[in-house]
Amino acid sequence: MKITVAATGDSLFCADFPVEYKEKRRELDAFLGGCDLKLTNLETNLSDYGSFANQYSGGTWLNARKELFPNLASFGFNFYGTANNHCMDYSYKGLLSTVDFLDGLGIAHAGTGRSLTEAEAPALIGLPDGRRAAVFAVDASMEAPSMAGDGSRVFSPRPGVNFLRHESVFRVSDGDLADLKRIAKNCGVNSYRDGEIASGYMPPDRDGIFIFGGTAFSAGDAENSRCEEDDLERICGLIREAKNENGLVFLLVHCHDEEGPTPEEPPAYLREFCRAAVEAGADGVFGAGFHRLRGIEIFRGRPIFYSLGNFIYQGMRVEFLPPDFMKKYGVDPDAPASEGLNARSRGGKIGLQTNRNNFLTAVPKITFDGDEPVRIELAPVCLGFDTGNEKLDGLPVFARGADGERICEILDSLSRPFGTKLTFDRETGMITCGLSDNE
Repeated sequence: MKITVAATGDSLFCADFPVEYKEKRRELDAFLGGCDLKLTNLETNLSDYGSFANQYSGGTWLNARKELFPNLASFGFNFYGTANNHCMDYSYKGLLSTVDFLDGLGIAHAGTGRSLTEAEAPALIGLPDGRRAAVFAVDASMEAPSMAGDGSRVFSPRPGVNFLRHESVFRVSDGDLADLKRIAKNCGVNSYRDGEIASGYMPPDRDGIFIFGGTAFSAGDAENSRCEEDDLERICGLIREAKNENGLVFLLVHCHDEEGPTPEEPPAYLREFCRAAVEAGADGVFGAGFHRLRGIEIFRGRPIFYSLGNFIYQGMRVEFLPPDFMKKYGVDPDAPASEGLNARSRGGKIGLQTNRNNFLTAVPKITFDGDEPVRIELAPVCLGFDTGNEKLDGLPVFARGADGERICEILDSLSRPFGTKLTFDRETGMITCGLSDNE
């Protein structure tokens, strides 16, 4: 029996869907409706407020009232990844509100929990052939206070997110490194850090690494970043275990870090992690968080989608924002959130919402015959961009004609460095992806 799996990028969902959207989404609904597994990244909290806003957020404090959830659920998703940089926008209470709400509905989810053990565990979903799929979710772009932790004999477990840490090192010439050391000595930028190391409150820096004001530098031509070994081993160990016990294994990874010559190039540590996940047994890796498309790599016969961008993008329709945010932009703390967002975007002139490419995505559908992927096709999707109706802005529709072809061209150009070729079928409007291994 063949199994089909579809996945999306970020469902940055905050507001109701208008009645007129129902007709516009029919083709997309038909595409998703035929899939056995439908996965998405839930890029918001589900709560009715009632908790304090955290001191930090993922950029904007995101929340959707629980009564609005049927709008998102209408796409038929049977898995929600909750590991992302917004899961702690409303601190522990907001995170647990989301977890408890999904649990109460019996909906499969993974990526956050009351402890690290709970947050790192995969969701197990029954497949039509009698097997199960295990689905993990990991956040690679989180703030340290959001990291979940396990308890001990004395301490209670800490709610939070399943995390992947990494080390970033900027590569410079020998001469530049010598200059940085000289400047640091002269201006004292590292004085506090040096004292912490000398007193044992921080470990010594690794050989070949020089920290300047908190940023790591090194001479050489190695990759700019790498995964924290403990996190990589922990997550890959869980994937291996899940693969031994289940039919198919999938991973959602949230990452919006940049380090290459272009923002669309996946950082080195993300490539390292995704490939290691496939080697451990993942049958597909779906990236999100970057808000734009990144390339596709076929590694050991399994697809890695480094970023699927946005699937729903309602960031300008947030209902409330905390006083900290409003005051930062000189807006009355009790004013509507739209006034604060308008001030931040300088009247709609700057920001992620002004970049048309953030409103282009593709939804992959992978067909498996047993354990083997035999076909990958992608539905090109446009999100409403400057439609003239704010209620339709950010909502996905199947992209036809020139729009679909443009999405294919963008994705194809981003995927070719990985040896992956995409083709646009003008008759069906679909994008097909080759499955040849390029490693």
